Amino acid sequence: MKNMWLLDLDTVIEIFELAKKHGKKEGDNIQAEFDEIMKKYPDKFKYLGNTNKDIDLLTGDLREKGLKILNLNEEKRKRKRNEK
Repeated sequence: MKNMWLLDLDTVIEIFELAKKHGKKEGDNIQAEFDEIMKKYPDKFKYLGNTNKDIDLLTGDLREKGLKILNLNEEKRKRKRNEK
Protein backbone atom coordinates (compact mmCIF):
# COMPACT_ATOMS: atom_id res chain seq x y z
CA MET A 1 0.00 0.00 0.00
CA LYS A 2 1.11 3.51 -0.81
CA ASN A 3 -0.04 6.51 1.21
CA MET A 4 -1.31 9.53 -0.71
CA TRP A 5 -0.84 13.09 0.47
CA LEU A 6 -1.99 16.47 -0.76
CA LEU A 7 0.47 19.33 -0.35
CA ASP A 8 1.19 22.63 -2.03
CA LEU A 9 3.91 23.18 -4.60
CA ASP A 10 6.03 25.32 -2.26
CA THR A 11 6.21 22.42 0.19
CA VAL A 12 7.18 19.99 -2.58
CA ILE A 13 9.96 22.36 -3.67
CA GLU A 14 11.14 22.63 -0.06
CA ILE A 15 11.35 18.83 0.17
CA PHE A 16 13.37 18.64 -3.07
CA GLU A 17 15.68 21.46 -1.98
CA LEU A 18 16.32 19.73 1.36
CA ALA A 19 17.06 16.47 -0.45
CA LYS A 20 19.50 18.27 -2.73
CA LYS A 21 21.13 19.87 0.31
CA HIS A 22 21.53 16.37 1.77
CA GLY A 23 23.36 15.29 -1.41
CA LYS A 24 20.49 13.39 -3.02
CA LYS A 25 20.34 13.15 -6.78
CA GLU A 26 17.41 12.70 -9.17
CA GLY A 27 15.88 9.28 -8.62
CA ASP A 28 17.13 8.91 -5.03
CA ASN A 29 14.66 8.15 -2.25
CA ILE A 30 13.60 11.36 -0.49
CA GLN A 31 11.36 9.79 2.15
CA ALA A 32 13.58 11.11 4.98
CA GLU A 33 13.26 14.67 3.70
CA PHE A 34 9.51 14.25 3.21
CA ASP A 35 9.19 13.04 6.82
CA GLU A 36 11.37 15.88 8.12
CA ILE A 37 9.29 18.59 6.42
CA MET A 38 6.05 16.88 7.46
CA LYS A 39 7.17 16.97 11.11
CA LYS A 40 8.13 20.63 10.74
CA TYR A 41 4.88 21.71 9.01
CA PRO A 42 2.19 19.07 9.69
CA ASP A 43 -0.60 21.47 8.72
CA LYS A 44 0.69 21.57 5.13
CA PHE A 45 0.06 17.84 4.63
CA LYS A 46 -3.40 16.41 4.07
CA TYR A 47 -3.71 12.63 4.15
CA LEU A 48 -5.88 11.41 1.28
CA GLY A 49 -5.75 7.66 1.87
CA ASN A 50 -3.85 4.73 0.45
CA THR A 51 -3.84 2.66 -2.73
CA ASN A 52 -2.29 -0.36 -4.40
CA LYS A 53 -2.22 1.41 -7.79
CA ASP A 54 1.05 2.59 -9.30
CA ILE A 55 1.50 6.32 -9.90
CA ASP A 56 0.68 6.16 -13.62
CA LEU A 57 -2.60 4.29 -13.13
CA LEU A 58 -3.61 6.52 -10.23
CA THR A 59 -2.82 9.66 -12.21
CA GLY A 60 -4.95 8.45 -15.12
CA ASP A 61 -7.87 7.58 -12.86
CA LEU A 62 -7.78 10.99 -11.18
CA ARG A 63 -7.61 12.80 -14.53
CA GLU A 64 -10.66 10.87 -15.71
CA LYS A 65 -12.47 12.40 -12.74
CA GLY A 66 -11.52 15.88 -13.98
CA LEU A 67 -8.60 16.64 -11.66
CA LYS A 68 -5.41 18.34 -12.84
CA ILE A 69 -2.55 16.08 -11.77
CA LEU A 70 1.18 16.56 -12.32
CA ASN A 71 2.97 13.24 -12.72
CA LEU A 72 6.72 13.87 -12.67
CA ASN A 73 7.35 10.43 -14.17
CA GLU A 74 5.41 11.47 -17.28
CA GLU A 75 7.40 14.69 -17.54
CA LYS A 76 10.64 12.73 -17.33
CA ARG A 77 9.50 10.37 -20.10
CA LYS A 78 8.52 13.36 -22.28
CA ARG A 79 11.98 14.91 -21.81
CA LYS A 80 13.65 11.64 -22.80
CA ARG A 81 11.50 11.38 -25.96
CA ASN A 82 12.28 14.98 -26.90
CA GLU A 83 16.02 14.42 -26.44
CA LYS A 84 16.05 11.67 -29.11
